[in-house]
Amino acid sequence: MSGNEYRIAVVERTLDLLDVLGDAGAPLGVSEIARSIGATKSAVFRLLVNLERRGYVVREPVSSKYQLGGELVRLGQRALESSDVRTRARPVLEALHHRFNETVNLGVFADSLVAYVDMIESDQGLRMAARVGVTDQMHSTALGKAILSYLPAEEQDRILACPLVRRTDRTIIDHDALRSELSVIRQLGVAEDRGENEVGAHCYGAPVFDHQGHVVAAVS
Repeated sequence: MSGNEYRIAVVERTLDLLDVLGDAGAPLGVSEIARSIGATKSAVFRLLVNLERRGYVVREPVSSKYQLGGELVRLGQRALESSDVRTRARPVLEALHHRFNETVNLGVFADSLVAYVDMIESDQGLRMAARVGVTDQMHSTALGKAILSYLPAEEQDRILACPLVRRTDRTIIDHDALRSELSVIRQLGVAEDRGENEVGAHCYGAPVFDHQGHVVAAVS
């Protein structure tokens, strides 16, 4: 039985709404949200009222625009705390941080992106650090390339079918060049970000596998 048979329109639309607010990076008005998810303003307003009542979105009093609310942060933190891979990887992150005193990250595959689920920040004055809960590009980060190189071929093809966003002048945006690098990563077991995601930041990443040998995360 296909998953489409269980789709509920109002739930799908609510999740689309939350995705739009999460990707926006700034508060959005009802009309902007409605255009983004292909719904009427009245339908979007009803969803927003209910989400606001539960704390999943908040409305700015002056502009009347909406952004994600603190209740999502609480749920996200619970998800992170209950994540088995995060629990198991934590001692490894701590050991790497103790040995090198560099920022150490744990990321997981999130649709076509890599999501940071744990991080120990370096004590050094000059350091680079993401925030837990944010997402980043697969092709420009050591975390993402480490995961991408070990994904099943069909999943890898789906991601590489999309245009590659240029983050710096070092970002690999040629699909053939990226495929060649992914092949090398599979041979070495280590991915490298040579200032491809942030200028001046150099990073190494390695995949994390489950008991069946499937890539589930990466450490950088």
